[in-house]
Amino acid sequence: MGAAGLGDALARAADVPGERGAVAWAADRVFDGEQVLRDHAVILAEGAVVEVLPRHWLPTGVPVRYEPATTILPGLIDAHVHHMQWEAPLFLAYGVTTVRDVGNDLAWVLAQREQARKALCPTILCVGPLLDGPVPLHAKVSRASADADAAVAAVRETAEAGVDGIKLYCSLAREWLPAMVREARSHGLRTSMHCQGTGVLAAAEAGVDEFHHLDGILTDVWPDRPAGWLELWGDPGLDAKLDVLRRVADRIAELGMTATPTLAYWHSQWRIRASDHSPEVDAPGVPAEMISWQGTAATDPALADKWRRALEAAQSFSGLLFERGVPFLAGSDVPCGAQTPGLSLWRDLSLLAQAGVPTLRVLQAATSGLGALLGRPLLGRLQAGSTADLVVVRGDPTRCIPERPDIVAVVRGGVAYHQARLLDEARRVASSVSDDPWSAQFSGRPWPPQAASAPAHE
Repeated sequence: MGAAGLGDALARAADVPGERGAVAWAADRVFDGEQVLRDHAVILAEGAVVEVLPRHWLPTGVPVRYEPATTILPGLIDAHVHHMQWEAPLFLAYGVTTVRDVGNDLAWVLAQREQARKALCPTILCVGPLLDGPVPLHAKVSRASADADAAVAAVRETAEAGVDGIKLYCSLAREWLPAMVREARSHGLRTSMHCQGTGVLAAAEAGVDEFHHLDGILTDVWPDRPAGWLELWGDPGLDAKLDVLRRVADRIAELGMTATPTLAYWHSQWRIRASDHSPEVDAPGVPAEMISWQGTAATDPALADKWRRALEAAQSFSGLLFERGVPFLAGSDVPCGAQTPGLSLWRDLSLLAQAGVPTLRVLQAATSGLGALLGRPLLGRLQAGSTADLVVVRGDPTRCIPERPDIVAVVRGGVAYHQARLLDEARRVASSVSDDPWSAQFSGRPWPPQAASAPAHE
């Protein structure tokens, strides 16, 4: 979908596309990214937050939008996604106004990031490709390196392209990591990693700032484990490792890592294999091609039960990390697991709360937490100078996180949108599912598309 089409989409979905001047959004509660304020309002003008103040202090002449029994939150941030164009209206429909793409074709995602500034799309932060070792797991969205010098060069060249962070991947040699981290920091960038091959502790000791999926924990906890990936968290053999899990959690806290567990992804792996799985119920709005590519038509009750138990173990370990003061970010890993963009982030928040993380800390994981990690104090907050992104939710998510929130309105860059219109737009653009690098990764076709006429060398 081109820039003109996305610009037209803005006009179609906008509630008040031509509104000028200041407007106040008021609610019974405002969560500003750190604390809950009662009977407050957020004044917006020219795409930014002007002030957050008690409702009875509002200046005369400022239009007020107020819906009883609602809560205003900063626009939510999904800190672990792989951007595809069909996802964008769905993210907005469920209140996600910023996404961090954690692995994609570099040129493509940089172009998408620029286009998102004026499109019906969340703001995109991106890390470029997955920086991997000699045999990358996801070839179409990765950059392979044969040795340490090539790996450092990959960090340098990715940073110089203007990304927002660096993503390290599974087959990197652990001895390469310190130099890669130093190179990233020389450009003012933080690093995150899938630690399956190296282990989380080796990554942390090398200076990696963040780990995803709890990937690599079992490398440290259970080195002689059976073959498998995250589903091994559901293996009965893990039950004997509680003391080691506690020691690893202690060390992660000492080394100052941030965790992005992506519990919604773990949940999806259980649900897509369950005998009662229904794409219409579990993944509303996800294009049929995406569901087909991920093999979700095949049920496997035994594996579904193992993934369910794995999720419970992951939640338990997340609770250990919280008890030790480890910072959390919320992320869904959309489109993996055939999850609904936006709705999946609310599920991730609910699962974190079930793990024992207090509700306000959970909400921080989807708002101000990423700004704290990246050194961007205005990101994910409602305060003077922050971007005019907010979501109005019926009820009180500061006390209980809903899995399926009742969204009253979404404001992105100062423009308000009705959820129903955004869902209509999502249905209209669903056909773009085959146009992006991750569709090529799932389907096996060449990327970039021009390569379709030439022999593929992979």
